[in-house]
Amino acid sequence: MKRAIRKFVGSLNGPRRYIFYAALVLICIVAICLGIYAQFFYKYSDTDVLMLGNIGSEKNAEEIALLKTKFNELFENKLYNENENISVDKKDYSMNIIYTNYNLVNEDENFYSVNAQIPIINIDSETINDINAKIKNEFYDKAYNIMRKTEGNTVYTVSWVGYVNGDILSLAIKSSLKEEGKAERVGVKTYNYDLKGDKLVSLLDLIDLKQTTPNKVQSTIDSDVKQAYTNAKIIAAEYGTLYERDLSSDIYKVENTQNFFLTQDGNIYIVYAYGNDDYTNEMDIIIF
Repeated sequence: MKRAIRKFVGSLNGPRRYIFYAALVLICIVAICLGIYAQFFYKYSDTDVLMLGNIGSEKNAEEIALLKTKFNELFENKLYNENENISVDKKDYSMNIIYTNYNLVNEDENFYSVNAQIPIINIDSETINDINAKIKNEFYDKAYNIMRKTEGNTVYTVSWVGYVNGDILSLAIKSSLKEEGKAERVGVKTYNYDLKGDKLVSLLDLIDLKQTTPNKVQSTIDSDVKQAYTNAKIIAAEYGTLYERDLSSDIYKVENTQNFFLTQDGNIYIVYAYGNDDYTNEMDIIIF
């Protein structure tokens, strides 16, 4: 092998030899740069040595259980941006890509208490305009109507968390509504957007990004929801009726799942927040 290499190098003459040496030097420089980037800057280097996009490591059951217990702590009205050099057309260049646009804090001790931090995505795009309109209709209009109430007593809170990983922007908004005489209603709505492609991101897109399969994710969903169903039955037998999941519902199919987001740690959360449609604070969280 060494003899063949020496023979090849010896066959080079004139400009060809200089080109060969220049190519070798360039390859070495690129390799060193990639090594430095992987060592000090690429946050998934331990699980994605070749930097192919396999974000995050696979969590064990204990790690996932801990993440679930800390779910509510995620909503700090804060953006985690892992791609600060991303180039996007902002509507307001003095503000972040996601920020609190409406900070509604108001209280009438007789009728309502509102603490709603409602975000906006600061990107000049028709796709984003549609998302922002939905956010306003869903959360701002609700808060505004509550602050006009003159009967009963209502408590309403809204908080959010945003992430930018590579070209993927994820925004999750959590709301809690407690109306007098009714059960608390906790909902979660999420929005996922491809910054470069100017399009919405599906759960299937994130599954591909994670380099797993829809079947594997579907198996995790089915297992987690079935366990939650069983646990709820056990608790209900002793303490009374709880929210009852319909295990045959199509909402649990991967292709129908609406609420999911990608965190700065490379974790993908799927959230079945039943309070989006019913008066309950029950939700199932699947993490992979």
